[in-house]
Amino acid sequence: MVVATGLPQLKRRVDDYIWRENGKPIQHLREILDTTFMAFPSVAIVGGLVRDIARRGKVGFKSDIDLVIAAGDAEVADLAAKLHAIPNRFGGYGSRHPHWKIDFWALETTWAATQGHAPVESVADIVDTTFFDCDAICYEIKSRKLFAANGYLPRLKAGVIDVNLLPNPSIEGNLLRAIRRILSWGYHPGPRLRTFIDENLTDETLVAISNTEEELFTHTMAGAFERSCDLKKVLFSENPKNLFNTAVGEQLSFPGLDPDDE
Repeated sequence: MVVATGLPQLKRRVDDYIWRENGKPIQHLREILDTTFMAFPSVAIVGGLVRDIARRGKVGFKSDIDLVIAAGDAEVADLAAKLHAIPNRFGGYGSRHPHWKIDFWALETTWAATQGHAPVESVADIVDTTFFDCDAICYEIKSRKLFAANGYLPRLKAGVIDVNLLPNPSIEGNLLRAIRRILSWGYHPGPRLRTFIDENLTDETLVAISNTEEELFTHTMAGAFERSCDLKKVLFSENPKNLFNTAVGEQLSFPGLDPDDE
C-alpha cells in the first residue's frame, strides 16, 4: 500500500484499523481505550500508529501506542498508579497490556510546552511539538478527527523526513531515530535534519547511540558503522537504504522499526 493521497483517505485507514478490525490484538486495544481512557475529555493517538498507517497502511504499523491526554498532571498520575505504569524520562508513563505497550502523558506536561517552545492548549497542538515532521500528526479517538502539520502527506510521499521543532530533550535519541528511519524507510533527510545530523553525529556519539541501539533493537544500523563519516556518507547519499543494504550485505524490509520511536 502506498502513502495516503489525502487526509480523508488516511482517516478512513485509521478508522478501519482501530474501530473495524476483528483481530484479537486490535479488539483488546479497543477495550483498553474504552475502559481506561475514554473517561477523559480528549485523548489522541500521536505519531507512530497514524504515521505508519499513512505510509503503508495497517501492515506498516509495528510500534507502541502513544497517547496524549487532555487532563491535568495529577489526574493522569492517578491513572498511572492504577495501571502500575512506569514513569518515563519525558514526564509520561508506560503501561504494558496483552499485545500492547501504551505510553501516555498529560497534555500540560508535553516537553515543548513546559520548556516554552510551543503553546499547547488542545491535543491538536501536539503536531507543533514533535521533533520529526513525520510524527506531526495525531488522531483524537473520541471525535475520530485527524490533525496534521501543513504539507504532512506530500512530504511523506516525497520520501523526505525533516525537523519539525528543533529544541528537543534527547539529541542522541533523535539521532538514532533519524538514522534508523532514513536507512529502513529509504527516506532522505531534509535540510534541517541533515544539518542536525552533520552537527551532532560524531565518532563519540556514534559509539553511544550504537550501544543504545544494541539494547533496544534486534537489527543494528548505526552499530554497523565504525566511523561517523562513513555513516553520514550513506545517510546523505541518493539512495541511503540500498547503499546501506549493500554495505552490510543484507536486505532490510521491515515496515516499521522493531520497537519504535518513538
